[in-house]
Amino acid sequence: MRFLADLDAEQREAVTFGEGPLLVIAGAGSGKTRVLTYRIAYLLAAGRAEAQNILAVTFTNKAAREMAERVERLLGGPLAGGFVGTFHRFALALLRQYPQLVGLPPRFAIADEDEQRRLVEQILRELGIPPSQLSPRAARSAISRWKNGSLGREHELLEAVVAAYQQRLAQAGAVDFDDMLVLAVRLLAEQQELRERLRQRFTYLLVDEFQDTNPIQMELLWHLGGSRPNLTAVGDEDQSIYRFRGAELEHILRFEHTYPGAKVLTLGNNYRSTEAILEAAGAVIAHNSQRRGKVLRACNGGGEPVRLWSVADEQEEASWVVADIRRQRAAGMTSLAVLFRLNALSRPFEEELVRWAIPYRVVGGVRFWDRAEVKDALAYLRLLVNPNDQLAFLRVVNVPARGLGAVAVERLAQAAQVWGCSVPEASRRLPETLTPRARQALQAFWQLLEDLRPGMEGPLDRLVQELLQRSGLLAQFSAQEEEDRGRLANLDQLVAAAGEATRRGLSLAGFLDEVALLSEADSEGAPEAVLLSTLHAAKGLEFDGVYLVGLEEGLLPLLRGDEASADEEEERRLMYVGMTRARKLLTLTWARSRRLHGEARSSRPSRFLAELPLAVRQDRIRLVPPPVNPRPPAGPAESKPSPGREQGFRPGMRVEHATFGRGVVLQVQASGAQTRVVVFFDRAGKKTLIPTLAHLKVVGGKG
Repeated sequence: MRFLADLDAEQREAVTFGEGPLLVIAGAGSGKTRVLTYRIAYLLAAGRAEAQNILAVTFTNKAAREMAERVERLLGGPLAGGFVGTFHRFALALLRQYPQLVGLPPRFAIADEDEQRRLVEQILRELGIPPSQLSPRAARSAISRWKNGSLGREHELLEAVVAAYQQRLAQAGAVDFDDMLVLAVRLLAEQQELRERLRQRFTYLLVDEFQDTNPIQMELLWHLGGSRPNLTAVGDEDQSIYRFRGAELEHILRFEHTYPGAKVLTLGNNYRSTEAILEAAGAVIAHNSQRRGKVLRACNGGGEPVRLWSVADEQEEASWVVADIRRQRAAGMTSLAVLFRLNALSRPFEEELVRWAIPYRVVGGVRFWDRAEVKDALAYLRLLVNPNDQLAFLRVVNVPARGLGAVAVERLAQAAQVWGCSVPEASRRLPETLTPRARQALQAFWQLLEDLRPGMEGPLDRLVQELLQRSGLLAQFSAQEEEDRGRLANLDQLVAAAGEATRRGLSLAGFLDEVALLSEADSEGAPEAVLLSTLHAAKGLEFDGVYLVGLEEGLLPLLRGDEASADEEEERRLMYVGMTRARKLLTLTWARSRRLHGEARSSRPSRFLAELPLAVRQDRIRLVPPPVNPRPPAGPAESKPSPGREQGFRPGMRVEHATFGRGVVLQVQASGAQTRVVVFFDRAGKKTLIPTLAHLKVVGGKG
């Protein structure tokens, strides 16, 4: 096992640990993924386990995929029979095998976030609950925490919402993400024979990001391993930042209480950040009391001092940060990120990056799999697998439009209630209450799906291509319109993804399950694009240079005066996570004034900046003057007048559109009799519009 030579002494001790429960405290950049992958490889190479005895779980598909690939490289062959995936993927695999044991239909659907949101909004309307009392977003979050065991059941209002929500899911033959875990736990709790069979198979359990586990995930681990499992848990209490999702810090702090006799090891070498960055981050997190405590040793030398900028306002902040980004990129540093506590802080940086034509990616933007045209096509595919998938049916029964509007759908729902069946089943029975036109449209809809069904046995890309053409999903978009060209390109990518799934041996059902389990963290971006991200979404990532912005009281920490110290400690952990994303260069900024929610207010620096000891400030923090930021070069429209300029539009001007929202003018183009304005909208991206038709409204001068 020559690969053990790749490890330092602390990592090697964890990798070669014997049997029983083991907790590895792995600080930022200390090689936690390496420990997990090498431990799997060691267990297999040493003959202590076969692949089928390994169950390794983490929190993103991307992390699981990388873990499996690393193990296979170490072993020089495939990890056949072992499970390396997310908690949800494992739970789904169980439920697909035994759906009837927990009262699910054989081919139950998975409600995505958009479908969950629509259900909750509908329920709140029907119950007469105004957003001021319970917003849809708050309701969804509370439902999730309730199911995961981190919210008490004393909330009567929420209890009614949960009951109605679960009833609607059951009627639709669907589960949401939380149901996967809840039902998997119920399955293992009730089916003793199955539980024992899985315990005998999975003799080694490995868990990544242990500090992010919630009560239902811990219960799942308990059923699989018992009170003294061969469990390797790797995590860092200083990076526990998902309490709002139900994660409980106590799981990592009380590991020895949960598993008596457990071994605890700490990885102390940091292979990511410089000494300057680690000292500053360590000085901040040391103020937390809910931690085990550790000191990370930098393996990359002293490095550049952490830079601290004080700026006048958010516009100056964005201007100076982007100027420095330009300077770092010119010097060859392309792995850069701007991190902030709230998504609302991204707008000035987006505008400034657009002005300088610097590629960037916003974490939290519309993912490929969440785009409407892609979700429509996936809904058709879901109906091929399960014709009674009610959520998919309701999405596309009138897409493209075929004369089946809200009235027809309401009549189908009424018929389904009378007959005691699903809405799709009622639609196949063609109730007499429908108009002849609607009945004919439904017959054609189901005939289309019946004609496509034989294609499920062949290559998936061929099936998807035929579906797009015959359903009219392609024909509804024009290749002459820029926005439609983007949608057509997305559908082309869906065909390519289906082809890749076929090459990997996936069935249509397997492909749809894989897509349903994808998350934001699994998205890939352009390697040289500047990343704009919240601190929560940046966890697990690393960059050569990080700009941690908006370090002001009321933003980081994001607290009200009466909130508990536990909230402050989690906010401090967010600060620590942001600081330790940086490998070489860390820049901290705070604004003396900031406009939020339409109102300018004076600001004070974050208390976390004041917690840096004087010695660290003197040795590791450098107060730097802002770089000079010249105006962006003039675009083509700046060089000559055009009708658009006469109407008052200028590059850099803030405008608003009734559909696309707010954006910034990039270019004003003269084209024959019509002038076109190229606008980058905050949410909708880049659009080319004719001002006289688009009714653009100027909402401010140059930003």
